[in-house]
Formats: sequence, structure tokens, C-alpha cells
Amino acid sequence: MIRRLDPAKRIASLFLLPQCDMSCRFCASERDFSVMTYEQASALLHDLAALSIRNVVLGGGEPFLWPHDLERLSRLARGLGFLVQVCTNGVSLPPGFGGIDSIDRYLLPLESMDAGRHDALRRHRGGHQRLVLERIAALAGSGRELTVSTVVTRENVDDLARIATYLQRAAASGVALHAWHLYRFLPVGRGGSLHADRLDVRRAEYLRACAAIRTRDLGFRVYRRDDMLRSGSVEFFWYERGRMRTGSEALSPAGPA
Repeated sequence: MIRRLDPAKRIASLFLLPQCDMSCRFCASERDFSVMTYEQASALLHDLAALSIRNVVLGGGEPFLWPHDLERLSRLARGLGFLVQVCTNGVSLPPGFGGIDSIDRYLLPLESMDAGRHDALRRHRGGHQRLVLERIAALAGSGRELTVSTVVTRENVDDLARIATYLQRAAASGVALHAWHLYRFLPVGRGGSLHADRLDVRRAEYLRACAAIRTRDLGFRVYRRDDMLRSGSVEFFWYERGRMRTGSEALSPAGPA
């Protein structure tokens, strides 16, 4: 049971499983946490609702691979009063995903408007960028919101202006674009720790690129995320060997109790 939560933490992000159907070169996720059971996820949502959290992100790994019915969990979360977001790579989205009314917002990735560059960073058989663009277009007029994430690396730091222009056009075409998150690459996790030499971007270069984007009047919010693992407003939750863990606990100097 969660007894207390930092009042600044307004969003709860649930890592439902470590498995994913992609192999991204910058992946910051680890493989050593457990698949959350439906009962664990349900209890966690009830605890969060009691603590007045009203915004939840269902993630992974890839949440649409979760074996315990993601749509059922989203309906439970919606019934508890949450704004329900799903953080997905888009590969395993079900047919008619834009009509799932228990999901308020999808979080989808876009690393470059150059398909070769995007697909080199987000590796999936058959290519990934084309699929993401199709998923974004399918959300136009659906009633579902969209947040886009870009992991800024040395290989795509010069691509942000083109992505910004594309997103602005997508919003004009009817996509309910809520925000764009610019994450600085971190040399951690199952992918990032292996490719730091090629992907690590100098902080000054990252800051300049983000600042240039934020001077543009795009019509949607742009957030700079220097460290995706340390957020002032998001608390992360997952299970290891039957025990719930949180991001604040894992990152504290003393470590887990």
C-alpha cells in the first residue's frame, strides 16, 4: 500500500512489463523487473486514487503486450477518475485504437522525419517511422489526444526543426496534439548503455536545439526533459520479485529500504 506520495508528483507512471516488440538503440529501460499482475495494478490504481492522483500513464516495455488485458485496466482507471495515458511504440496497437474511449491520450515516439535515421534508432522489422506516421494520422478527429516524444541524440539533434514542422501540420489536420517532449539521451538501460559512444549528445548542444524549438509558436506545448528518470512531477511504479518499487526510492542516495 502507498501511504504517502510527494505532493509535487501529480502523474503516476506504471511499468506493467519489461517486454517490448522493438530493439531501440537508446532504450533506457531495464529487463529485470516483473510483469505486474492485474491484481497488483488494480490495487495500485486504487491507492493512487485515494492519494488524489488524477493522471496515470500505462507503460512498459510495450503495454499492449501486457497479458492481463490493457483495455480492461484502462476502463478501471477511467472509472476511478484518472486521465488515462498509454505510452506505446505503436507497433501492437489494436484495430480501432483511436476509438478506445477509456484511453484519453496516446504517447507515441518520433525520432526523425528521415525514415532511415528514425529506423536506425528505433529498430523494428519492416521499418518503424512509416508506421508511427500512420498511427498519428489515424488519431485525427478521433477524440483521443496525442503526446509525441523524441529522444535527442547526437544522430538526430539536427532533425528537431523538421519534426516541429510536421507536428504543426498534423495538429492543423485535426490531430489533438497535447505536447511534445524532448528527452536528452541517457547512456543507461538495455540499449543506451551499449551505444553511448555514438549517441551521447553534449548538453550544450541539446540545450541550444531545445531552445531554438521553444522560440517557435507551434500551438502546442514543448517540454525539455533533461533526465527522463528524474522528474519533478512524475512518480514511477513497478514490481520486482513481488515487491512494489518507486522511482524516488530507487534513485534515493540510501537506495531501497
